[in-house]
Amino acid sequence: MEIDPKIAQAITANIKDLLHHEINFFNTSGTIIASTDKSRVGTSHDGARLAVNLKETVAIDSEHQFVGARDGINIPVMLDDDVIAVIGITGTREEVEPYGNIIRKITEILIRENLDQVTRSDRRLMMTNLLSLLSSQNHDVALIHHLARTLDVDVKIPRRAVVGRVLADDPTLERHQDISRVLQDIFAARPDVLYSVTPQECAFYFPDGRDDVLHSTLRAVQTSVRESYGVTLVFGVGDVADTASAYWQSYAQADTAADWQLFVARQDICAYDGLDYGILLSSMPESSAEQFVSRVFHGLSSEEIDLYEKTFQAYTLHNGSILHAADDLYLHKNTLQNHLNKIAHATGYNPRTLEDYVILNLAFKMRRYLAFEQQRRAE
Repeated sequence: MEIDPKIAQAITANIKDLLHHEINFFNTSGTIIASTDKSRVGTSHDGARLAVNLKETVAIDSEHQFVGARDGINIPVMLDDDVIAVIGITGTREEVEPYGNIIRKITEILIRENLDQVTRSDRRLMMTNLLSLLSSQNHDVALIHHLARTLDVDVKIPRRAVVGRVLADDPTLERHQDISRVLQDIFAARPDVLYSVTPQECAFYFPDGRDDVLHSTLRAVQTSVRESYGVTLVFGVGDVADTASAYWQSYAQADTAADWQLFVARQDICAYDGLDYGILLSSMPESSAEQFVSRVFHGLSSEEIDLYEKTFQAYTLHNGSILHAADDLYLHKNTLQNHLNKIAHATGYNPRTLEDYVILNLAFKMRRYLAFEQQRRAE
């Protein structure tokens, strides 16, 4: 196997801090790929190659000379009985030879740690790719099953998707790698939970189970992320999908529910089957929604609509009570009634008539939802 030169350079720097000797890191061809003496990178010598072949430490001194080599020792670094690199320590043999075994052990530990990190990183990348495929209606079935086998996960069982997003002015998960580590700790004992974290969202596929267990788990995630990084996550939960070919439907529902939580600015967990207006507004084609809003508010400026909506919301909040709505807006009740009359005159829909109220309520909500979705797409 080949060691990345960046990893090799980090290892040489760590060893130099311990020994204060020049350190060279050779690949198995005997070429220096990292060194505390930059001028030696790219050079090679037979002493390192001999250490690879013999699987033994090779000393270089006045009695044992090799072309291109300086006095010191070359220590083979082992992994599963194979030499994967050689560490060279420059100095007199008497000075550096006592450090041979400990330096080999330290190097092997550092390499294993880096390999473990690379393995974890590769696994996270494969898991992200798998979830991306599962969440797409048009997906490569063969690739899904290949990744599932490689990751040793079961995509043939019923699962429900969960989508997490940040409730903030900046909706991106800037610390997604940190959040990924939090999830790794939480789900260490739950290999049946599939998850990935990207700058856009957290995505999960949970095996079908009790709703209260799912909610308590998501609460734990919310708490850990908020306490660790000051980030508030909201979650949307999809319906149960029986097989991998239908997981995307659950994801689409979870995505809609998470977006709705952002729209209404609730710090909560919302299941798709618990939505009301959210199902209607999210499923309506944008062109039809714009046509409906334009029909209700035809001829009005944005400022006028905003002003009417403020009155309408107060009227709604207080269940049609003119007195309480007026108090909320610091208006006389007659002034509030005049505002409601203006809404009726300007739109043709009277907020004090139940049938017209429903139309106005939907139009105001749809207008705000359209603006919300347009802003989301622009981010």
